[in-house]
Amino acid sequence: MTAPTAEHAAPDGSAPDGSAPDGAATAEDLAATAAAGPEEPRDHRSARRLVVGLLVGLLAFVLLVVFLLPVAAQQRQGHLRDQYAVAASKVGAGRAAFLMQIPAIGLDQVVVRGAGPVELRGGPGWRAGSAPVGQGNTVVLGHSTLWSYPFGDLESLRGGDRIYVRTRDGRVHRYKVTAKPRVVSGERTRVMKATGPARLTLVTSAGGPFSTERVVVVAAADGRQPEVPEDQKERLSSTTDLGSFDERPLGGALMLVTGLGVVAVGILAARELGRRYRPGPVFVAVAPAVALGVVLVLFNLDAVLPVTY
Repeated sequence: MTAPTAEHAAPDGSAPDGSAPDGAATAEDLAATAAAGPEEPRDHRSARRLVVGLLVGLLAFVLLVVFLLPVAAQQRQGHLRDQYAVAASKVGAGRAAFLMQIPAIGLDQVVVRGAGPVELRGGPGWRAGSAPVGQGNTVVLGHSTLWSYPFGDLESLRGGDRIYVRTRDGRVHRYKVTAKPRVVSGERTRVMKATGPARLTLVTSAGGPFSTERVVVVAAADGRQPEVPEDQKERLSSTTDLGSFDERPLGGALMLVTGLGVVAVGILAARELGRRYRPGPVFVAVAPAVALGVVLVLFNLDAVLPVTY
């Protein structure tokens, strides 16, 4: 009987020198695999990345609301101030109407003619259908929380606080707050009735983003007021039905839905592309579209929120 040669394997399947045959795992490999645990399924990894991406996107959205909207509002207010600097007897919709100053809350803003979502992005707005300054009830709406929130401190006003309004033709009207602010329901639009003695009615949102309640401040004319030129006098309607506090066109809702759709498509595309390509190229391809969708949503939030929020 001949002795086994070097070419024959040992009875345990190992090579004669004790090493593992080709393609077989060593004891160290098996121990390392056991310590690492089972590999995470690919679908689980994709879901985790999606959740992380959504959280990061939500954080970015909040930061944009906090920082981008005020910057955009300040730029719009700057354009209105440039318009206000040019004397005018009459102003069109969307143009600077008058300057309003409330020392008690540090407010110094140019008021635009019109109080829809677009007009209120740059500051307070003079509500359509209400009286011109000095001719009855001049109603001014403003944001309490979003954009530059010019009426954010409106609730802190008290009876006796002064309000000054300077028109573009040089007239200065003085008002005095008659009582502390009151909160009214969204149906109490009679506070916007145009006729009656010369006064100023300021309106903003009360409560959370989906509350229909409004904070209302009324200020009566204080002392002798300047005469309104005959060519600027307007005939006022005595109706009490002025519609809703929220005047907004359908276009804002369409833009909001479009923005949400663009964001959703971008997220789904990123998820699918992420299974085939590295994160860098996927980000470059998808990020611009998602950013566009976010901006559309951001600038049209007032399509679903109160216009004065």
